[in-house]
Amino acid sequence: MKPMSSRERFLTALKKQQPDRVPWFESYVHRGLADRIVGRKTDLPPGWRTPPDLYKILCLDTITYNFRPPFYAIMEKNGDVEQLKEGLLKTRDDLKALKEFLPDPENPDFYRGAEELLSFGRQNGLAAIAGIRVGLSNTYNSMGYENFSYALYDDPGFIEESMELIGEWCIKVIERVNDLGFDAAYISEDIAFKWGPMFSPEHFRKYMLPHMKKVVDHIAIPRIYHTDGNPLPMLNDLVEELNICAIANLEHGAVDIFQVKEEWGDKICLIGNMDLHYTLTMGTPEETVLEAKEKLEKVGKGGGYIISSSNGLTEYCKAENILALNGAILRYGVYY
Repeated sequence: MKPMSSRERFLTALKKQQPDRVPWFESYVHRGLADRIVGRKTDLPPGWRTPPDLYKILCLDTITYNFRPPFYAIMEKNGDVEQLKEGLLKTRDDLKALKEFLPDPENPDFYRGAEELLSFGRQNGLAAIAGIRVGLSNTYNSMGYENFSYALYDDPGFIEESMELIGEWCIKVIERVNDLGFDAAYISEDIAFKWGPMFSPEHFRKYMLPHMKKVVDHIAIPRIYHTDGNPLPMLNDLVEELNICAIANLEHGAVDIFQVKEEWGDKICLIGNMDLHYTLTMGTPEETVLEAKEKLEKVGKGGGYIISSSNGLTEYCKAENILALNGAILRYGVYY
């Protein structure tokens, strides 16, 4: 098979077809990890999710830009990792403040870094991914999960109004993104814990999915859906209602990717499943190669698989394990 560019390879797998090798996608690589891999301080331009210096070392096939709205919440910094401390969307009276808090989606400066990323992607033959949200996780994180859970039973209309407001902002951004030249949209909306959905499928279908669909219907490029945990009870909803072409990042330990391949491999592209709980973070390079080899050969068989971690390459991943993963992809991910 003629060697493909990273972009060609990624888009071929996204269509459930077989490229020259299994593509490698990470929605982000933490700069601290990148520094250790590269051996010096790396640069991470605003909005970029992976330091560009890594592409000289790793065979990553994609590059992602962050268009996601910020949470309306008090955020706390732990080193260079930002964590949510307290949601500020307490009642309907806070909706006006939320609207004023969101960045101006018409401001050209909001998109300027994306143009630079797209230029870098084209120069290096990479698939360019737009990281977006459609309203759900911004709602429950801005409300606080406890407040959100009570509202789901006591006042679901408050949740719907919040999703509608954030969704309108997302639509304005998506309409700009459609014309920029990105190859796919990465919809990051967690709907599951490790043991199953974060809320009942019935509540999801009644109160959340219609608002998500309203936003997603504006996306004119292929749709990849990311969630942590085990979303399988609602996977059919994502495929049928949101018309996704891939599910990411299929968390190791939460889902059996080999079973998912059997049941869903002819319907959608599968992304992810490299273990972040142990292998990439606490295991050895040898264990990393063994896990990657099994997934590359079994899940990658026939195409429609894109290897990735179960979320992204965190700061606490071992640099030597990421280099081992890189070597395994180049050795065992090739289709002969």
